[in-house]
Amino acid sequence: MQRMIAVDKLARPEDHILVPAERSRKARVEQGLTPNGAMPYEEDFLKARLHGICAGEFQAMEAAGRTLFDFPDSPWEFQLDMARQVWDESRHAEIYMKLLDYTGSFYGEFPESEVLWSCTQAEDPAARVAGINRGLEGLACDVFEQLIRLAQNMGDEVIERSVDYVLADEITHVRMGSKWMRKLTEGDPERFKKAQDFQNNIDELFSFGGTRTTVERAGKIKQHVNGKDIEIDQGITIARESRLLAGFTEEEIDRLVKGFGKSQAY
Repeated sequence: MQRMIAVDKLARPEDHILVPAERSRKARVEQGLTPNGAMPYEEDFLKARLHGICAGEFQAMEAAGRTLFDFPDSPWEFQLDMARQVWDESRHAEIYMKLLDYTGSFYGEFPESEVLWSCTQAEDPAARVAGINRGLEGLACDVFEQLIRLAQNMGDEVIERSVDYVLADEITHVRMGSKWMRKLTEGDPERFKKAQDFQNNIDELFSFGGTRTTVERAGKIKQHVNGKDIEIDQGITIARESRLLAGFTEEEIDRLVKGFGKSQAY
């Protein structure tokens, strides 16, 4: 089996559309929408956000599995953590598929972006977990905490409790990434820097030009969601509490808030 598999080699149903991130951004701009995914003021925001997360969970499951295959000489304990993550992500995908059904949607209603998978292409397992577990799973903490607040505003305990359940796992995944980034680069500062730089690039990609901020500073917009008029954060905010639980330092979080997109692994 091929190592470092390309995104167009991922197994998908024939009627499922997997779209390069740049093509998706271009299409949204041509429709007069913001380039970086569904925004709170859009009619199908909740369905599109749940769909994007569901696709991300599938790709995260595939990424952890590929890490097991791509690095067979890595420590046994590392492989065990990656196997656990495959199992976790499979449960998450199932949960989000059920949430899509719950909100009247289905997996495949929206195009799937390849942006998460493109962030896995690192030849070193230390860089791989720095990018996926610290970078992308850190972003998941932000998105999930925000989605929980949205569900609370809607009075929807099904979405609130489901996402909170998944968030607990994501926090664990971030901590695993921090642990293995440190262990795999022990005594090798150059390798550590390369892993850190890989994460920095991902953090920068999802800083959206430095527009992300804290929950307290975020602008609010009114939206009609599932029959209710509620207030929603404008853009994705930084989940300070969840990131602290996951092992990020205050300095790291402040850097993200300021839009630098840099990170110092603890």
